[in-house]
Amino acid sequence: MASRELLGIFGASEYYVSFAKDGSKYISFQLEKSNAKQYSRASKRTDDSKLIVLDSVKSGIGRNGDNDFYSIIIAPILKELNWSHRYVKTTSRDSIKQFAQELDPSQDYEIWIISGDTTISEFCNHLPNKKPTRNLLRILPLPMGTGNAWANSLGFNSPITAFRNYLNGKLKPKDMPLYRAILPNGFSVIFFMIFSLGFHANLLHACENPKYAKMGAERFKIASQTILERYVLDLNISLDGLQRSYAYFALINTPNLEATYKPSPRSDPLEKELRLLGYSSNLERQKLVGKIMQGYQNRPNEDLPTDEDMIYKSITHDFTLVLNQPLANISRHDFEICCDGILLNLLDYQSTDKHKPSNEIRFQFLNNHSSFQLQVYSP
Repeated sequence: MASRELLGIFGASEYYVSFAKDGSKYISFQLEKSNAKQYSRASKRTDDSKLIVLDSVKSGIGRNGDNDFYSIIIAPILKELNWSHRYVKTTSRDSIKQFAQELDPSQDYEIWIISGDTTISEFCNHLPNKKPTRNLLRILPLPMGTGNAWANSLGFNSPITAFRNYLNGKLKPKDMPLYRAILPNGFSVIFFMIFSLGFHANLLHACENPKYAKMGAERFKIASQTILERYVLDLNISLDGLQRSYAYFALINTPNLEATYKPSPRSDPLEKELRLLGYSSNLERQKLVGKIMQGYQNRPNEDLPTDEDMIYKSITHDFTLVLNQPLANISRHDFEICCDGILLNLLDYQSTDKHKPSNEIRFQFLNNHSSFQLQVYSP
């Protein structure tokens, strides 16, 4: 059944968005226009930044003629407002990388990104990093992915919510905390949501199987069962003076990983802080499942208990993680990494220098990552 939400009053017209969903998937959008009872002065842009709408058309279940948020909703509104903009849609796996690398560091930008989490992570990882000029680059996330962890954590439960709040002046740009993970061979990844090993990383890797491609968020439940039944889930990790064995290990900067799943309620996506969330490998599988599923019950800003089976700890400084796993004769699953949806395996990033450790990952809290001062719109 279709739902209907007010988008706003612009000039003499009142706009509504009708939409239909199947679970977490948007099936269709429709823009409805009627005469407004009162005239509203049209919104105006307040600076000369270049406005770009970036559409990752394969995110979520992909775009079609019924659920194309840009063509159905955004384009008509921008035409009504007479706002100049550029529309960019992905055409290949390298589209996001190429788009980010080609941005002009001497220009201010405002970029609305219609996508899931991974697209934004890819974008941040490929921004130019020449001599810093620190021009502004402001992002408005319009969530059309599968989990949409970042947008949900910022308070945007739908692309309609984010777009409406922006148009009605309810959002402000705020600095975006970024972190860097440096692997043994020097390869590094920028992230701002989650870095994980163990169960969470295994789950994201498993969901890359083509059989899950069109399932949306439901694929996580099905893949989880396979992991719980077949994987060892026993990683010995040293970090910040602690050495423990984990079935689930995550460094998190967002409270939500899905719209209703809040495993780290004390996290704030706008604070420069990572939360270590870990569940012991000593837990029986059903108890491990109970700990993981607790994220659906957690309340905002709630503190989580720490005991021999669970750790929940704030980290606000650079640190080194050591994965105390022998590299030989071990399943590759033990070395799977998820970094904001970017999937890696530590075994593929070993140093050629035999004198350098092969099991260390260094983490940095960044101040100046790229040529831009990166900001995100939020309530």
